[in-house]
Amino acid sequence: MPRPSPTLRALVLLLALTSPLGAQRAATDRPTEELRTDSVFRALDRSDGPGCAVGVFRNGAVRYARGYGMANLELGVAITPHTVFDVGSVSKQFTAMSILLLQKDGKLNIDESVRKYVPELPAYADRITLRQLLSHTSGIRDHFGLLEVAGRDFDGTADTVDYLRYITRSAAPNFEPGPRYLYSNSGFVLLAQIVYRVSGMPLSRFAAARIFTPLGMRDTRFQDDHTLIIPNRSTAYMPRGDHWAIRMSEFDDMAGAGGLHTTVEDFQKWLRNYDSLTVGDRNIVAAMTTPTKLKNDSLAGTPPESWYGLGIGTGTFRGLPVNSHTGVWGGYRAAFLRFPANDLGIATFCNFTTAGPDTLAQKVAAAWLGSALSPDVVGAWRDSVQHLPRASVTAGDLAALAGAWRNDVLGEVRRTDVGGDTLYMLTGRRMPLVPLGNRRFRAGPASLLSFEGDSAGAPNRLVVRSATNATTFMRVPVATTTVKPADYVGSYHSPEVDVTWQVRPDSGGLVAMRDGRRVGKLEPVSRDVFLESGSTMEFTRDRAGRITGFTLEAGRVRHLHFDREPTR
Repeated sequence: MPRPSPTLRALVLLLALTSPLGAQRAATDRPTEELRTDSVFRALDRSDGPGCAVGVFRNGAVRYARGYGMANLELGVAITPHTVFDVGSVSKQFTAMSILLLQKDGKLNIDESVRKYVPELPAYADRITLRQLLSHTSGIRDHFGLLEVAGRDFDGTADTVDYLRYITRSAAPNFEPGPRYLYSNSGFVLLAQIVYRVSGMPLSRFAAARIFTPLGMRDTRFQDDHTLIIPNRSTAYMPRGDHWAIRMSEFDDMAGAGGLHTTVEDFQKWLRNYDSLTVGDRNIVAAMTTPTKLKNDSLAGTPPESWYGLGIGTGTFRGLPVNSHTGVWGGYRAAFLRFPANDLGIATFCNFTTAGPDTLAQKVAAAWLGSALSPDVVGAWRDSVQHLPRASVTAGDLAALAGAWRNDVLGEVRRTDVGGDTLYMLTGRRMPLVPLGNRRFRAGPASLLSFEGDSAGAPNRLVVRSATNATTFMRVPVATTTVKPADYVGSYHSPEVDVTWQVRPDSGGLVAMRDGRRVGKLEPVSRDVFLESGSTMEFTRDRAGRITGFTLEAGRVRHLHFDREPTR
């Protein structure tokens, strides 16, 4: 019997693969890890919404890479492994490598004061080293937080001149450098400036010459100018009602704290360098990936398993050593995981605000590492908390739980109050808490609140627990007299940020205004202490009891003082 011709065999194979049975067989022939990876992104694999690109890397090569969803909804362009994304703070490790290359060149020392290189900083920066900038242990206030206080939102424009103005005018740090960890983008703005002043090249050019070109990262660059045309760049989006809206930033000179544009395929070349050492050496990689020690010998980061080295996270994930970082900018979201002991790297780059790339990367890791991972304690915690049964309570049961609670280290305040038979938490919004019995409550999908201790029949501390940590807030006195709005009404100026806020009466309460626009409602917590959209405003008085100003605690911006302006 004559054998079929090559052409006939090819036609039969094509027909088999394009038939439902053939397609099913072809799919089942794929490695299980690839099928499981696709299942992680199944909801994004569509043509009417943005999505993500994923890259899985092993043995110094791309093992699997694919795009899901659309890079541009207006033009109908799909995401592929070649699609370019802004990866936000994933950029920081490249800034760290640039600084450490300059140290290797003998041009700087990361244990020297930052004022040696940026002398226009305030005197307190004499005590801050480059190492502390790299590890977020400097205490320098975050310039994005300062911009937000000033009303410079991310829909406007800003550049290096603006960033340095806010950083150098900041009269005090969040805390003394060294004993604490608090993430601050300002440190990496300063590091980018140091690269420029020491090398004579902006970070974008330095990184291109010393990192991207040697590694063959042809689709990677730091963006200095938001108007640049970047081939294959995705557009970033955010949900708005039942449709999508563009969410792109027009900030310039983002290189340092962010600004890196790359693809999942190019990013594999960078992760491979941690082992191949084409750029840098073992000492540099060890410095970057070793957890930073604080002055009290504890580790910088978020216990119990997420620590910070120099420009990169270094800890464990389900029992395995991991390097990691996430990134957020505009509507872009990015995350990567590198498992050095397992020769596995994963990158998930997305172009919409609600993507959750870190969770996606962790699910992909589970697909490829399987039994090498220890049980999913975080997932088990989340499931157990979500399924705890609701308990019956009365308004009388809840009365002792209402009050104000404060964590001085974090500079955060919480307020609980009762409405009917429900206990509410005020953290910038009014969140109902689900009662679980024994003074325990569920907040959101996976947080447990417990009211503990006893003082005159009422608890004296509030403990907020997640799967990985617990934060304690101590009860503070609540004002026994009604707040008098007239005491606080007036204008308040911060010379550090050069902005004036107005406190105005509103529906029997108070609101903060800036440039004629509402900043937020002031929710009273205790005497002279108010919550404002998640921030805390604590008013100060002179000896005569007159209001003289307030201090703002706003996440990565601490102790920012506003002076009350004289009444005209």
